[in-house]
Formats: sequence, C-alpha cells, structure tokens
Amino acid sequence: MIYFIEDDKSIAYVIKKTLENASYQYQWFSESKAFYEALENQKPNLILLDLMLGEENGLDLLMDLKKNPRNSDIPIIIISALSSEMDVVTGLDLGADDYIKKPFGVLELLSRINNKLRHLKENELKYHDLVLKLDKRMALLNEQTLNLTYKEFEIVKILVEKRDQAVSRQVLLNQVWGLDLALETRTIDMHIKSIRQKMSDIGSKTQIISVRSIGYRLTHE
Repeated sequence: MIYFIEDDKSIAYVIKKTLENASYQYQWFSESKAFYEALENQKPNLILLDLMLGEENGLDLLMDLKKNPRNSDIPIIIISALSSEMDVVTGLDLGADDYIKKPFGVLELLSRINNKLRHLKENELKYHDLVLKLDKRMALLNEQTLNLTYKEFEIVKILVEKRDQAVSRQVLLNQVWGLDLALETRTIDMHIKSIRQKMSDIGSKTQIISVRSIGYRLTHE
C-alpha cells in the first residue's frame, strides 16, 4: 500500500495513473488530517510526500513521521517543486529516503518507487487482491488478513505461482506433503474446502475453482 499526499489535482491524477498501471494499491490525500486518520488504521509500505500543501508544511509532516517510532521506518519519497540543492539536502537530512523534483517523468517516478519497494516485491506473491508475504507467512485477501494454516498457506502459494493454470491434486500432495508420502487426494480436497470457506468469509472475486479431472486453479471474476 502506498499513501501519497498531494494537493494539486492534476499532479495527483498523474501519480494515481502511474500507480494503477503498475498494479500498486494506493490512497490519495490532499491534506494531512485524512492522511493521519488512515495512518492510524493501516501502515503503508511507502509514502509520497509533497512539501507545499496549502497552509501546511510538508517538512513538518516529515519530521512528525520520523520522530514517531511506529512510523519512522516507512520509506518516504518527497515530490516537490522546491528544487534547489538546499531544499533537497534539507529533505534528505530530515529523514526522506529520496527526493523527486517537479516536473517529473512518469518513468522516473515509477523507477524510484520500484527501487524503494523492491525488497517487498521479492518477498511477496500477488494474484489480484490476494497477497502472500513470504517472509512473514502472512496472507491478505482484499486487504484483510486471511488466516491460513501452514499447509493451507503452501497450497495457496503454489496456486498463486501457477496463477491461472490448473494444478493437479498429486502435484499439490507432492509439493506440500512431500514426495514420499502416499496420501489420498481427498486430503487436498479437505484443505481446499477450508481455504474456500475462509476466502468466502472475507468476500472477494478471487476464488479457487475445481478443474474437472485435474485439480484446482485460481480465478478472479
């Protein structure tokens, strides 16, 4: 999740389209009050921060974020028309991780964002609104925690890796339980039933469907 704070609607539109085309989830804020309210409910992976926010000073917001232990580790990229060397140095010295001068190119913006989030992408698998955080063994569906057992997580991981391809029950048995284990295929069916129920409880277009005579695959319809 990326939060970006920008009071210029035309620039906000460019940023939104850039994030959407790159399949990033985001929330846009034109002022700090709504931003802080959202921050209480969800901690983002990255913040894009404009410095000139009407009567507000983005540097004050930056300092406030960095002095709060809960938020101090969130990467922050400043996007600002303040482009002197002193402006850049001040922003970086106060804790910003990067500084992009306006006007900026879309490709440059996306490259800077990807660079800051690369470590997250390496530890994530994603299928539409289903996200697996591999380092934490955490699953999110429609931005809500999907509580999976160890085996269920491994099954979903394989299905996400195969994306829209059908995966046989035998492949799931071999990869999740081990090549030497001779288990009945209904073991898989029981786990799939449990996963489906948990996904249904949250509510999402992402589902696990049965493929006749083969096994299962993910779909998003």
